[in-house]
Amino acid sequence: MINYKTATLEELKIEFKRLSKQAGDMPLGTRKEFYHLPAILEDDEIPLAVAAGLMGGNTWLITLTDRRVIFLDKGMVFGLKQVNVSLADIVSVSSRTRMMTGSIILNTTGQVYTIENVMKGAVIPFTNLVNSACERLNTSVAGPAATREYPLDPAPMEMIIQLEKLASLKERGILSDEEFSTQKARILAM
Repeated sequence: MINYKTATLEELKIEFKRLSKQAGDMPLGTRKEFYHLPAILEDDEIPLAVAAGLMGGNTWLITLTDRRVIFLDKGMVFGLKQVNVSLADIVSVSSRTRMMTGSIILNTTGQVYTIENVMKGAVIPFTNLVNSACERLNTSVAGPAATREYPLDPAPMEMIIQLEKLASLKERGILSDEEFSTQKARILAM
């Protein structure tokens, strides 16, 4: 794991190849986007994989990190387009493959991002990596206690129902204060 903020150009080239292999892709024409990535990443953010494809007629580098999916399109001479999609905002990830290429579709609650012309060999691995990262994030946010099932204890509910009935009897004058107190103590002692 390299420090992207202080990495040399040579270290970034090696890391680009490593991350490309994670998804089974060798993104063509997106090196300038990758070299711009250190300026975008947060200090402790970890890139997991990269792929390339077309979105809106332009070639974009798609970078999966441990927190988000980053779409980068750096112009030929100047300009930069950047889209960030938090893993927590991703509702679903799907893919389609054709003869040589495929598409990756990221769905959020308000937007659909379709990346076309992704190398066929990278479509399913990248989709699976995004799904895994989303699951890891959801598990870590929810924590182990959220996934644990606790059996519901019916005793407190029954106790509340009995106390409500008892109070109703007292209000209607059927039970005296002394009888109410005795019965209440008996129910609470259970």
